[in-house]
Amino acid sequence: MASAESSTEAFLQGQGIPVDLREIESQLQQLWGPAAERVGGPETEHPNVTRVSLANLLVERLAADVESLRPVVEQVLSKYPCRAIVIRGTNAPEKRITAEVSALCHLPDPGMPQVCSECIVLNAGPNATDLIAGAVRPLLEADLPLVLWWTTDPRDNEALFRDLGDECSRILIDLPDPGTSLESLELGLDPAICSCSRDVEWYGLTRWREVIAQFFDPPCHHETLARIDSLQIQVETPEPSRPPRLAIWMAAWFAGQLGWKPRGTPSRDCSPDGCVFQADLDGPAGSVRVEIVTHPVGNGLPARPAIRGVTLTAQGKEGPERFRACRCSPGSDDICIDARSPDYCKLPRTVRSPELPDSDRIAAAFHASRIDPPFDNARPIALWLLKYA
Repeated sequence: MASAESSTEAFLQGQGIPVDLREIESQLQQLWGPAAERVGGPETEHPNVTRVSLANLLVERLAADVESLRPVVEQVLSKYPCRAIVIRGTNAPEKRITAEVSALCHLPDPGMPQVCSECIVLNAGPNATDLIAGAVRPLLEADLPLVLWWTTDPRDNEALFRDLGDECSRILIDLPDPGTSLESLELGLDPAICSCSRDVEWYGLTRWREVIAQFFDPPCHHETLARIDSLQIQVETPEPSRPPRLAIWMAAWFAGQLGWKPRGTPSRDCSPDGCVFQADLDGPAGSVRVEIVTHPVGNGLPARPAIRGVTLTAQGKEGPERFRACRCSPGSDDICIDARSPDYCKLPRTVRSPELPDSDRIAAAFHASRIDPPFDNARPIALWLLKYA
């Protein structure tokens, strides 16, 4: 049997310590006690361990590639310390759940206490999924919000998804893009299960939304929004035969904020170089044409969808007006801003805006308000577009 010292060392280093499911809380208390005593005083070389928990984070990973998610979980907890409970799928045939615990620690600043979160992993085989909810509930810290981070198709374990989702303060749906069916997304975002269900792809647009909104921030430019007659979104994606959700949410954000209403049936026209997805909507001043143009992901670029550029046009008194924000080059962290309108500065400018990694998107979802009118307005438009995408 391992000594208390070696178990504490492994615990603090993030190694999983097997524990009996019924003794998780007592084992955690025993591990935290020696950990705090061993590290000692406030010196930089021997910082105190500070256990922090701002929420209960329930991570569903009933899939074979669970280890691929671990680095993202660690980065999320470094930004938003929680008690993390990871539901990990296994091939074990037994109808039982096994558990292990670890600490995930980071040093915010030199000389500051080490901040640690608890990570509890529950291992469940296909015959034990009906035991998961009962195993999770006793582990939740009282008086803290419960966030469910769901990473597989919710239809595969719909009963569990509904059971856990019904108790959550928010749900984060983190499904492949592209590669997720409309039915799966509709279930994941069903407000009847949780009024605060969000698609993680939504948070990948945060910086783009800020950049585009700056075109129209001055009050003298607000009326331009009502004259927009076209929107084109250029996006790189590993599957260019259909528009990714990232681009769909971008189009739906415009429609929801500006009051555009669906009309007709969207279409898709493809070639070897990509596809053009078109939809017509009714805007305040007439028809608005929305286009999503897909391109294959370039060599050396991340194999996930990324917005390449957004172009808006409007009809002004002196003729067409154009507002464009696009990556200065493929894979660049810089966005080039250009406005062609009589009332705007003609000098192009550049803003630095790297794509948000997975951990930053999840962390952004934690920090965002539970009440999100732009998302609520965009959701029906996004689901309508995805029906034809």
